[in-house]
Amino acid sequence: MSTRKNFLASSAALAALAPAAAAAAASPSPSPSPSASAAPKPAMAPLKFDLGAFDLSLATTATHKHLFTSVKIDGGEVFGAMRGTLDAYVGMGISLKDVKPAAVLYHGAAIALGFDDVAWNEFFLPLLAQNATDDRTIEVKKDFETVVDPKKKGNPCLHKTGGDYDTSIESLVADAGARIYMCNHATEGVASIVARKLGKNASDVYEKMKTHLVPNAMLVPAGVWAVHAVQEKRYTLLPTSL
Repeated sequence: MSTRKNFLASSAALAALAPAAAAAAASPSPSPSPSASAAPKPAMAPLKFDLGAFDLSLATTATHKHLFTSVKIDGGEVFGAMRGTLDAYVGMGISLKDVKPAAVLYHGAAIALGFDDVAWNEFFLPLLAQNATDDRTIEVKKDFETVVDPKKKGNPCLHKTGGDYDTSIESLVADAGARIYMCNHATEGVASIVARKLGKNASDVYEKMKTHLVPNAMLVPAGVWAVHAVQEKRYTLLPTSL
């Protein structure tokens, strides 16, 4: 099972996407004196989480309620699992009005799937354009590359593709009202990494990311909490990556 240690390792790997990380690793600098220390990281405004809105987003009269979780992008498999489940119900003659899917994205790169084209174009794709310098960074970058098309911009899992097996977020929301919950801790961590490596203000990046979620998405205080909270609403659990 993934842990906060795994998330921190993923965050560190994302940070290492910048070439400067290689130089820092090869020639570590001595500890700075207090007077020479860098200014503290700008504080990010606390998440204004509405527990009532969270509960309401999960409320449903549907008989079949399913939770899918992911810590990796993994080709967007979390959405593929959703679509496969919906198709199974359709094949059995069960209306999708009686099915409610939800996803929790947490810890690592998976949270990027919950942000729209603006966030991808301004933050994630520029970060991925940096060089990978170590095994863990290369692993994280490869995870992104399972969905990234060099010829296209934006969130590659967001828009409808049409056809019989459309795993896009837009299609899942339209067909079954799919809900997506993303870890705020992970979002803050990624915002700090993006800001540091792209020369931006961390608080500004975080605030902008919060306003560019995909449809039916919500930031939650912690992904690990949400995994439990959704199950308490009697949603069955399928982890699509570990």
